[in-house]
Order: sequence, then structure tokens, then C-alpha cells
Amino acid sequence: MRTCVVLLFAMMAMLRPSAAEPVVVAGIGGQPPFAVVVGDGRLTGLEADLVATLCARLPEGCTVIAATSWNDLVTGLREGRYAIGFGGLSTATLDSLGIAASTPYLPLLAQRAVIARLAGADDPLENEGAIVGVMRGTPHALWLEAGLPPERVHRFADEEEMFLSLHSGSVDAVFGDGLILWRDLINTPLGQGVVLVGPGIDVENDGLALALAEDTTIAAEIESALAQMRQDGSLTALLARHLPGLPLP
Repeated sequence: MRTCVVLLFAMMAMLRPSAAEPVVVAGIGGQPPFAVVVGDGRLTGLEADLVATLCARLPEGCTVIAATSWNDLVTGLREGRYAIGFGGLSTATLDSLGIAASTPYLPLLAQRAVIARLAGADDPLENEGAIVGVMRGTPHALWLEAGLPPERVHRFADEEEMFLSLHSGSVDAVFGDGLILWRDLINTPLGQGVVLVGPGIDVENDGLALALAEDTTIAAEIESALAQMRQDGSLTALLARHLPGLPLP
């Protein structure tokens, strides 16, 4: 009888489903402030923290590794070795690669940069006398050209020249992708005394997102966790901590 009981428990153990394996997540380093590999091989940055928060909400948890290269990240997602990928990826970039994307966690909105002492003045786009600088040939230039008289749009071929013109007063504001202005202007010596003013304008219909392998179950879990973060305010808090000074939607 005892032998039969042991055999019964052994069979039950064989039939019991094994614990779900952790989701494998890969990030590409060298993408500050989103993903940077530190000395011990760990990934840090905004998206590393975002992934850690999302993974804590997944029942199976995650194993996060640093992709060895851009090609490793892309092929790993396509082959299913990685379920989630990150590293400052936009939905437009992922779409061009044929890789699925999560709902953007941060829309790429256009902003206006102005001298801080003038930040309380009228929106430079609404001020009929304001001259607005923009990089030539960009979607932001096309947007301005469609809405403002030609004499109010000053096009630049060089980003630094545009920023210096803001300081000299040759233009009253510069217009462009808020995240790029935050990175290349606000967080540099040229950004001293300059602030971004909103609200942001959706010029490109693009945003930063996580890359997803073709796994509908994981995609649904990630979307649910992102929705929870938006609702409880933890996503906004994370963005504000990593992107101080960037107007958030």
C-alpha cells in the first residue's frame, strides 16, 4: 500500500505544471539617459528602472541582460530569445524594423525653448512678433512653416548656431523635439538660463516604447502593467526623476 501511495505522489508531481520561467529582457547600453551599462555589467537608467518596475508586476518576474550589440538585440527579439527589448527605442524605429512595440510610455512631443526670464511671457508661437528658430528640413520645420508666416520662421542648419541665436536674441524661441532640446540644450552649458515651455505638440505621432517579441501573452501583461503605472502615478514619478526639466504630458 505504501508503495502505491509513493507512486501516486510521484505521478502527481510529474503532472503538476512547472513554475513559469522568468521573462528574458535585453537592453542595449550606451543610450543615456535610457540605458547605460555600468562596471559590473548591470543596466541602469530610465528604461532599466521602468523595466524593473514592470517586471515586479509580472507573476513570472524577469531576467534582465545587456545585449552584446544592436544586431544581437534585434535578432534576439525576432528569434524569440528576448521577450522585451529596450534602449531609447521609438515606435517609428521599431515599426521600420518590423518589431512590435508597446504603447509609448513617453510621447515625443515638440516643445519651445525660451530664455527663463521670458518664460512667463506669451507663448512664442502665439506671439505675432516672435521669431522662432527651427532645424531646417525637420518635421518641426514643416509644422512651423504650415502655421506661421515665413518671416517668423528662422531655419538653421547647425544646432549650436540655433542655440547661440536664442541667447543672443536673434530668435525669441527655438522649436523642436522636446527630448532632444532637453538633452542637447537644457543639460549643457548652453542651456544655462533656458527652459522648456509647453504644452507639448504632437508633430511626429511618435513615442518611446519597449520592443516586444511576437508573444501576445507577454504583450498583454506589459500593457496591463504600464496602464497600472500610469494610473497610480509611478510612471510620471519615474520620468520626472530621470528627465528633470522636461515638460511631461
